Amino acid sequence: MPLHEYEEKKRRQNIDTLNASGACHICGSTARNTRGFSHCLDDENSEQQPPRYHYNEMGTSLIPAPQTAPMRSCACFNQSKSDPDYWPYSLRVCEMCIADDCTTGRVRNCGMCGAVACDADCGVEMAECTDNEGWNNMGCLECRRKECFSEIDVFKTATKGPDGKDVPKMTRVCVKCLEQCTPWVRYDFTCRLFKCNTRLVPSDVMERKRFRTFGSSPLNLLPEDGLAAIVDFLPNNDLKSLYLTNSAMCTVSERVAQTRVEEFHHEFPTGPLVVGTRKSPFGGHERRWIRCEGTNDFNIRAPEDGQVWVGILHYLEYIAKEAFYLGFQTDGENGDEDAVCRFMKRQDKFQFSQVYIKDGPNSNSPIVPRPEHFNSSADGVSICSSFILITDASVKVPFAVASSEDMVSGRNRFICRLFCPGSGTKNSNRDSLGSYGILCKSTSEAGTESITWAKKLDIMEGLQREDSVFGLDYNTETRELIVHSSRMNRFHSNEYTLPEMEGDIVFGIEFTAKAAGIKGSLMSARRCDEDEWTQFLTYTQNGEPAPAGGPADLLQGGLDMLGLVRQRRREQDGEDNRDERIRARLDDADEAINIGVMRVRNHHALRMGIRPELLPLPDAGDNP
Repeated sequence: MPLHEYEEKKRRQNIDTLNASGACHICGSTARNTRGFSHCLDDENSEQQPPRYHYNEMGTSLIPAPQTAPMRSCACFNQSKSDPDYWPYSLRVCEMCIADDCTTGRVRNCGMCGAVACDADCGVEMAECTDNEGWNNMGCLECRRKECFSEIDVFKTATKGPDGKDVPKMTRVCVKCLEQCTPWVRYDFTCRLFKCNTRLVPSDVMERKRFRTFGSSPLNLLPEDGLAAIVDFLPNNDLKSLYLTNSAMCTVSERVAQTRVEEFHHEFPTGPLVVGTRKSPFGGHERRWIRCEGTNDFNIRAPEDGQVWVGILHYLEYIAKEAFYLGFQTDGENGDEDAVCRFMKRQDKFQFSQVYIKDGPNSNSPIVPRPEHFNSSADGVSICSSFILITDASVKVPFAVASSEDMVSGRNRFICRLFCPGSGTKNSNRDSLGSYGILCKSTSEAGTESITWAKKLDIMEGLQREDSVFGLDYNTETRELIVHSSRMNRFHSNEYTLPEMEGDIVFGIEFTAKAAGIKGSLMSARRCDEDEWTQFLTYTQNGEPAPAGGPADLLQGGLDMLGLVRQRRREQDGEDNRDERIRARLDDADEAINIGVMRVRNHHALRMGIRPELLPLPDAGDNP
């Protein structure tokens, strides 16, 4: 919508005089300010006190120097007449006229960046602010037969500024500012009337975005480098929340996220990064599954593996939490939400290094070093830092991988997890998926290297679960080895005393042919301190929660209820062999037993050895 017809006609008639005098095209002033008004031919009013002496360039004039007001000009201002886009009626307007026009909207200016335009074809495209959403819009200002924005109810009220004062609502926003403040969700739409291409955007959306930019934020006082340094103190979860707060902070959050990802993305398998869901082979609902395929020649980065760096950082944190078994530290009432973030920033992570293969077809054949490191494109195995990923199901060759550093003097603790997709089903043979333990590397006088297992323990396929978790605690001074591993969904601890060994002691992992032949098999290992090891033992000994929805849950639930019934029977018989762990749950189990668990016939109950007085009464529809 152009200026008022009479004002626009008057402006075009005097356009040459106004351009020559440097005055505003609306009010004709060169020195308009908050203290008063001065036309271009009247230079007596000055914002400051008039000088006691009169001067000009020669120092002899009796007229004081004029005061020039800040001006804004459109994109076609001062164009040469030879320019193909030359327009003789360009616009120059002062700040005071823009402030007076804020509720009218006759001057086309962006409420975000302040850009002005003389018409709809000048400079960047402008979108009008409106009162309704796209599905219920009433059209643009011209199509609604409105003279100015103040005739629309939504513009009759002001909005609160950063200082708490009322600020008139903005009437237009340029397309560049609109794309920057709403980069992922499009709030703009076109006018509903036929052949009208005016872009509209809800006013309430733009007002929320308006005062959350750098221009109105106290953080604008800081340079971008200083602001990024402050934001870098935030953990990954808070960084994601800050990224979603407003368009101004997403730029800084994206910069910090990129720096973080580039610090440790080489420690993860390469992309493509796949974000999806998969249904558990044991039943139940679909679960989120984020994984790295490990087939790219470059590390994970944007935009190949994700549109934004903040999203990639969030996905890598999810992978680290699942792969390194950090859930017991982050979940729960007293969980540490920042444990994964601190782990990813650690510089002393565990690393796999040397690869070994068996020198012979037998299981007792000695293992020898592989001359070169695994290549994922050729061998189907990707080894990087703390991860071993099977990228091709055609491997099916047993191999072992040792840690890059020898065990330090004292206690050495490791927590490992092997994930094999599709394993652990009811048709599985419960075969060995691999081994782990202590490797001893020694060198003979002839210079030949010898590698032997000082202690090796099997990683058995689980029951109704696809992963196997185990921990290892080895004391190099006393040669005591404590192994805490899961068997049949239960964790058990075993202690061993290793014989004296000559050579370097390292931690080793071995893949069997079955695990190496499953695409997507992932082995991960990490070091842990004493506090983390204690939490790991406490969490697993108290009973790790099993995946819900499978047949194992129904079986375990039935066994628990049967144990409760038998315990109740022992109490009535006066036997003194109560299980304290089950007894603590008896008070809360009576209602479950009477209502939903033992809804069976009497002869079934007698066959199970349950007393009739413990049975619920039959329903009205039950047969006697």
